[in-house]
Amino acid sequence: MTEWREQMLSEFMHFNPRTPLLKGSIAKKVAMEHLASFNRKIQGYEEGIFKGGAKFKNGDTLVARITPCLENGKTAYVDFLSDNEVAFGSTEFIVLRAKEGISDSKFIFYLAISDEFRDTAIQLMTGSSGRQRVETEALKQKVFILPALPEQKAIAEVLSSLDDKIDLLTRQNNTLEDLGQAFFRKWFVEDADEKLKKYPLSELMVIQNGFAFRSRDYQDAGKYKIVTIKNVQDGFIDTSGTTFLNQLPVGMPDYVLLTIGDVLISLTGNVGRVGIVVEDNLLLNQRVAKISPYNPEYLPFLYFYFRNETTREYLINLAHGTAQANLSPIETLKTEVSFSKTLIKKYSELFMPMYQKIIKNKQQIIVLQKLRDTLLPKLISGEVRVKL
Repeated sequence: MTEWREQMLSEFMHFNPRTPLLKGSIAKKVAMEHLASFNRKIQGYEEGIFKGGAKFKNGDTLVARITPCLENGKTAYVDFLSDNEVAFGSTEFIVLRAKEGISDSKFIFYLAISDEFRDTAIQLMTGSSGRQRVETEALKQKVFILPALPEQKAIAEVLSSLDDKIDLLTRQNNTLEDLGQAFFRKWFVEDADEKLKKYPLSELMVIQNGFAFRSRDYQDAGKYKIVTIKNVQDGFIDTSGTTFLNQLPVGMPDYVLLTIGDVLISLTGNVGRVGIVVEDNLLLNQRVAKISPYNPEYLPFLYFYFRNETTREYLINLAHGTAQANLSPIETLKTEVSFSKTLIKKYSELFMPMYQKIIKNKQQIIVLQKLRDTLLPKLISGEVRVKL
């Protein structure tokens, strides 16, 4: 086993290294919104004209330096560029780069998402409330106990193997989603029979609104997680950062205790986001609703109907409110759709196995994420050592 030693971060890795990119050049641009919480993969990019901002290349780690993005774990590893290609992004990124012979690029990413690194960076934030930023120069001077390069690579390999599996399952789900959407557009939009009668959605389903839990009953840990509008993401329910209950409140309807496979839709704020429940013991909070088909066989159709971009745009336009958009379940159920129950059943029979595969993949992703998050602090701190 190699010895770990104290190292100043500026000696261990480069901070915001000089990277050539001429102003006025067209290059890939990564915005803060393209970084997900505690997710190695950058979620997307756009082409833009470089006028300024952070510059980076493959192997670099991007760390959000502004509140609340840093606290929320917005950190990513750059791996989507061509050889020697340079991209740019938000001025609120800190770019970390490995030093040859001293540090490993993937180890740096895992160090950057560790509690020790993030807590240190958060303590170095300055500025007015709501716009605080990390003092990068102060962060560079902080001392960490770090392993030698061979052990860094071994640690990164263990954690990367879990993230690689997560990425594979995520790509599979994206492919299944794309396939479901392609068939939906083909059958129900492009080749739709104009002679079909229009029916309101209330002929197929009900929308069941969530329960008004009392905030004074919330806990930091417990048996039940409460799903709020912020937890409903595009295609899944992200239960990180949820609040808990230990007991079910008196008067709560049975449907509020969710079942794996349920489809939820956000009614307020980011209106029309739809996700699938893949965990037990989740509770439906108000302003989030459950889509409940009269016939369970219709669930894949309804899921892909609400995931369709045209439907989402319609729901956004249907929502009303001054300070915040609100979607009415009653108005949503009045939406008229041309459909044949025979065709809906045929579609759902075709996609039910894919729908169930999406759920199983997401459940496996959650297990792998928990394992990675358990191992990460132990490996980064040296509590658990990797054999070389």
